[in-house]
Parts: sequence; structure tokens; C-alpha cells
Amino acid sequence: MKNLLILTSLLFASCAENITTKNLSVAKSIPDFWGYSIPESSSYTGQWWEAFQDTILNSVFTDFHSNSPDLKSIASRLEMAKQVYNINKSARLPSASIGVNGSSRQQNLTAFGLSDDFFGGDPNDEPNGSGVTSFTSNNFALNLSMQWELDIWKKIFNLTRASEKDYESITYDLSYLSFSMQVQLAKLFYATVEGYKQYDLAIETLESVTELADMVSARYEKGLRSSLDVRLTQSSVSSSKALLENRRLVYISLVRRLEAMLGKYPGGNFVVSKDLPTSIPSVEPKMPVDILSRRPDIRSALAKAQAASYRSAESISSFFPGIVLTSSVGTSSNELKDILNEDYQVWSQGLNIGLPIFQGGRLVANKNMMQEAQKVAVQDMIKTIINAFSEVEQTLFSEQSNKVLLDSYSDAAKQAEAAYKLSRERYDSGLVDLIAVLDSQQRWFQARSQVLFAKKTKIDTRLNLILALGGDLKQK
Repeated sequence: MKNLLILTSLLFASCAENITTKNLSVAKSIPDFWGYSIPESSSYTGQWWEAFQDTILNSVFTDFHSNSPDLKSIASRLEMAKQVYNINKSARLPSASIGVNGSSRQQNLTAFGLSDDFFGGDPNDEPNGSGVTSFTSNNFALNLSMQWELDIWKKIFNLTRASEKDYESITYDLSYLSFSMQVQLAKLFYATVEGYKQYDLAIETLESVTELADMVSARYEKGLRSSLDVRLTQSSVSSSKALLENRRLVYISLVRRLEAMLGKYPGGNFVVSKDLPTSIPSVEPKMPVDILSRRPDIRSALAKAQAASYRSAESISSFFPGIVLTSSVGTSSNELKDILNEDYQVWSQGLNIGLPIFQGGRLVANKNMMQEAQKVAVQDMIKTIINAFSEVEQTLFSEQSNKVLLDSYSDAAKQAEAAYKLSRERYDSGLVDLIAVLDSQQRWFQARSQVLFAKKTKIDTRLNLILALGGDLKQK
């Protein structure tokens, strides 16, 4: 009875701890509702990027899925992880191997004081003319050997489960990375569209400023305006040219980044959409606690913690004796032609038991290290959960903020346009000076630039929200 209790306690000691997100203190502090509500938007069908209703973007994603080096690399890394898992789980099954051996051996017997007549030969004969006595033997063998470690202490079970959780973790990581890259592609695409619109706006700005400068120059030649007005407008023209070149530089740089991401030569010639979309993907309202099961990075962190738990249990199993069954069957003969003859059959069976007695503290150190590694994995999971909720809350806050910014910039652009037209009329009537015109003109174009930036930021924020919620979008 006492031995049975000892055996039972040892078996329980080698069992992995059950780790879940529900047992964490941070999970108990999750609120029932988000600090800011999930934005409402129209539903859509198909892939999430189709919600933009942008045919060029759809073709970009088609190219991306077909040609992206990054996606191909992810697919290969996932396949590598799968094969590593297959290698590790093979330890729970018996291993077998077949081998063919052949050897020839010649032994010089002179040093042993033996001569040919000892083996029945003529003592007057001298082999090879050297007078040296030798003995030659051949051996050929065909064998099938098998080995199987009995998993009494769940050592192999824990290692296999740890390997399974490692593969599960890598799968979640790579799938989330793949989805994240798709989001980054959409953000880069519309950053390029915004860059194009900013460049186009810079062209319009230069044309407007040049028109004003030509008008002032013509009136100066007639003596209706001072040289100060001419110099002010010429300065604005030069500044507008510099702005145009900067916008052009930014736009071409974004185009090249987009081409590289699509696996194309970065020639800077890729054609993007001419306008930013007004339709954006919708998201499905979810409770905060749903993030624990939706976010792949949280599920990956959980799998890593579970793998660490299995390794910790395996480190305890290393203290117990290992039992290995061995078996071998085959033939052995001094003639190659008899290698398949059953009359020369040999076989063996064995049982190997190994119990670690003195390891210089290696097993104890390994056990302590695995236990600390489990604690680190749990803390990493907690940090991942906190970071996930922080991303969602901040993105929801940004959704509200972006709406205020876009409305404000749009109103500012509308008022600036009216102010610019009014200042032009009053300048023509001599009621205001040129500085008022240039200032209102600059405010108008600056406000329009801010509107473009706010529209792009709104798209980025929605894409960030989709990613923060785990990528599980509403589809009908």
C-alpha cells in the first residue's frame, strides 16, 4: 500500500499544470463594456478589403497573395514548424532500422608464436614469400533492430504535448503576422493614395500662387502695385515649388515601398487610386472578454505558457528511471551468399533500465529552470493580454477623436476657401493688402491638406481596430 501511494504521488508530480486565461487576475478585472463603443458602419460581403469598394485595391491584394515574398516566406516557415512537430512527436512510437554489414579481417599471428602447422599447413611453405603467418576472416550480416522507450512517467507524453503547443503557438503567430501584413498593405496603399492627392494639391497650390503672382506682376508693370507685392508673390511661388518637390519625393517613395511589398521591381511607376475611399470596413461589436479567444497573439502566448508547463513536468520525469525495450533479428555469416539463409539467423531481445544517480546537479538545475520558464511564459501572457486591451481601447478612442478632427478640418477648409475668395475680391478693390490674400490662400490649401491627412488617418484607425480586435470581421 505504501509503495502504491509513492508511485501515485510520483505520477501526479509529473503531470503538467493546467494553464488557462480564466485563472489570471487580469482576466477578472476585464470590464463588461468598452470605454468607447464600437463604431457602427454598413455591412459588406466578401473579403474585408472589398469593403473599400476599390477595384485597384482588390487587384493589389490579388498580386500580394500571388507574388508577395513575405507571404511565401510565412507559408514556408509554417511548413517548417509542422515538420519540426512531426519530428518531435515521433519519439512516442517505436523506432526501427534495417542494416547490412560486411567486414573482412586479417590477423597477423606471428606475434602470438603460432605457425601454419598449428592450423594444419606445411611448415616449409612461406605465405607470400614473407614467412609471416596470418589469419583472415569475413563476416556479413543483415539485421532489423527495434527500440521503444516505455513512457511510464509521462516524460515522452509531456515532451510531445510541449512540441504540439509550440507548433500551435507558431501557427497563431504566423497567421496573425499574415493578417497584420494584409492590414499594413492596405494602410500603405492608402498612404500612397494620400501622397498622390497631396502631390496633386501641391500642383494646384503652385498653379494658384503662380496665377496670383502673374496678376500682381502685370499690375506692377502698370504702376498699380508696389514691388513689395511682387516680391511677396515670387517668394510664395518659390516656396510652392519646394513644397511640390517634397510632396513628389514622398509620393514616389511610397509607390516604391508598395511595389516592393508586392514583389515587383521598385520603379516608382505603380498606378494607385485617384481618391481616398468613403466606404470603410465594418467591425462586429464584441464584449471585451471575447478578445481573449479572438486575438491570435493571446492564444499564442497561452500555448507558449502551456508548453512551458509540459516542459516543467517533463523535467521532473527526468529523475525517474527510464525503461527501454530493444529487439534485434537478422542473419550473420562469413559468406555473402548466406546472408538471406534462415539457418544463419540470430536474434536478441533486451530490457534497459537507467536510473540517474549523480548528475552534478544538472537535473535539479534543469527542473528549476523549467519552472522559472513557466512563470516567465505566464507573465508574458499577462503582458500580451494587457497590451491587447490597451490597443483596442486606444483605437476606439482614436475613432472618436478622428471624427472630431475630420469634421473640424473639413469646416476649416470650407471657411478658408470662402475667406480666400473674399480676400481676392477685396484685394482687387484695394480694401486689403496682399499679405491678407496670401495668408488666406495658404490657410485654404493647408486645411485641404489636413482634410486629406484626416481621411487617411480615419482609414488607418479602422484598420488598426480590425487588427486589435483579432481580425474576426463581420461578414454576411
